[in-house]
Amino acid sequence: MKHFFAILLFAILLQGCNDGDIIVTTFNFDDTDLNNCGENGDYVFYKINPDNQESISLKLAVTDVLYEVEGAKTYQLNGTSILVNYRNYDGTLGSNYFCSSIPPTSPNVTVDYVAVSGTAVLTTTFVYEDNDNVPEAYESTGDTDGDGLLDIYDFDDDGDNVPTAQELNIDDTDDDPTTNPKDTDGDGVPDFLDDDDDGDTVITRYEDKNMDLNPTNDVTDANVGPDYLNRAVANTYEVKTYREHEYKIAKSVQITLKNLVLVNGEEQIIIETLDLGTIENVEILTIKITPTL
Repeated sequence: MKHFFAILLFAILLQGCNDGDIIVTTFNFDDTDLNNCGENGDYVFYKINPDNQESISLKLAVTDVLYEVEGAKTYQLNGTSILVNYRNYDGTLGSNYFCSSIPPTSPNVTVDYVAVSGTAVLTTTFVYEDNDNVPEAYESTGDTDGDGLLDIYDFDDDGDNVPTAQELNIDDTDDDPTTNPKDTDGDGVPDFLDDDDDGDTVITRYEDKNMDLNPTNDVTDANVGPDYLNRAVANTYEVKTYREHEYKIAKSVQITLKNLVLVNGEEQIIIETLDLGTIENVEILTIKITPTL
């Protein structure tokens, strides 16, 4: 921000108004939230500083699905469909000023800078949530069961039709499965990553007598528990179907404006880099899928 103010001050000193007035523009948006509205073909991102009655906005009239993939997308400002404005007003902006289908008549725009060049860089990041209670730092980036779903968004990491959350060793004093993971057969592989939990050579998914895709309710000996945890029971039922999986993708977007040249008549403001900010959870998707064997 200090670098920006130096450039801004230099621009103001070189280019005052024709009548001798000095344009004072603060660009004080550090403590304001980045907001957005619109949809495919008509996106708007904006920040409003009510104390100084000013705003900065980015219009993206593009047909791209903005948050479809992770990574950075760069858009060249063209002054029409891809546009940045810096404005001052003679009053306080309402919350729907940028999102109203009918342009508001007040407050009035008193200063309007339009970007004649520069780029907007949108960087989208994904956070996956499979609700399996395994800490993200421990979750494998691989695909333990080979079902096509990475462990970070697979609620049944080992593909045994017993949800990972039910195979952890969590109690009131320790909620980290990496500290003392449940390992029923003592083979060194935690149950939530072991497709044969009791080590009886019959995979857990096959120890499902009623074949309802839930091995936890098949119990031969109530004193021991479910058959998939009872080494003495090794009956096989070839269950060749996975349970339906569900996970969420929470997407966030960070916007940076680069090499921005804002013009208002003969006035010009040059900004090398301006971080507009980040919108967390700009889009949240819920995915349901049944993997195939």
